[in-house]
Amino acid sequence: MPTAEAGRAQSNEQIRIPVTGMTCSACQARVQRALQREPGVLDASVNLMMHSAAVTFDANVASPEKLVEVIRKTGYGAELAPPEETVLEEQRSREQSDADSYAVLKKKAIVSGIVGAIVMAISMSSLTGAPMSMGVALPSYGETTVRVGLLVMSLFIMLWAGRHFYTHAWTAFRHHSADMNTLVAVGTGAAFLYSVVATLAPNIFVSQGVPADVYYEAVIVILAFVLTGNVFEARAKTQTTKALQSLVQLQPRTARVVRDGNEIDIAIDDVQTGDVVVIRPGERVAVDGEVVSGSSAVDEAMITGEAMPVMKNAGDRVIGGTINTT
Repeated sequence: MPTAEAGRAQSNEQIRIPVTGMTCSACQARVQRALQREPGVLDASVNLMMHSAAVTFDANVASPEKLVEVIRKTGYGAELAPPEETVLEEQRSREQSDADSYAVLKKKAIVSGIVGAIVMAISMSSLTGAPMSMGVALPSYGETTVRVGLLVMSLFIMLWAGRHFYTHAWTAFRHHSADMNTLVAVGTGAAFLYSVVATLAPNIFVSQGVPADVYYEAVIVILAFVLTGNVFEARAKTQTTKALQSLVQLQPRTARVVRDGNEIDIAIDDVQTGDVVVIRPGERVAVDGEVVSGSSAVDEAMITGEAMPVMKNAGDRVIGGTINTT
């Protein structure tokens, strides 16, 4: 008698998980690799711009909660989206978050730039003309006082404007990885610590014939430049989000579907895979799909930029938000 090995049928599911804390492509790659290595995950794609991970997994092996835990173990934040939250609500929430992030980064970049200019001006005008000892400049009492003031200003910028660089770098270090934050933290941290020693114990350098120079202005200016770059990035992301929001608004709020032989109007979120959707002349296509029957010219200009309507017949794909013209 022939025999067969019994086994569970694969049950594939898809989920999108919001991910926080990613700042560069290295972060994105690390989260994606961790998800792809997880048993039961069939496919994982992490989007740095949208701060999310799209995962296809076998529900018999993996679970959404397990996937969230995998992301957290890489050092980044992850939470399952509330089940009652619609796509539009999620989009609005992400748009507001991006706008808030842009405003905070802009404020930090401006303040850091102003403080950096002040510190640079003070350094150039005050930290000169020190007396010589053993052929090396030894800071005077007045110069030391100025240096302490610069130390305080630098520490303020590092803790207020640049704190996220150091916290993210420490998180990456604890998880045996490195990213853009590591580069910024190591560079500015080394310059700051060197300057602190040169300020509080200059004789350590002078006794070795090395000038006890400080680099507080470099610390602040580096942070200001990186923050400025982050501002441009956040601004571009905000504009992209607004563009996506404009595309989402093109989609109708309801769809006319055929169920039990009757045409009924339902909320767009209630449309299920396999539903037959009726699109009348002049109406927008409710969802992405494939033409089952009929033919028409569809205006796709707002999506593809194509000026002339495109003929659609049975078997052709259509895009939600486009207009059925005839």
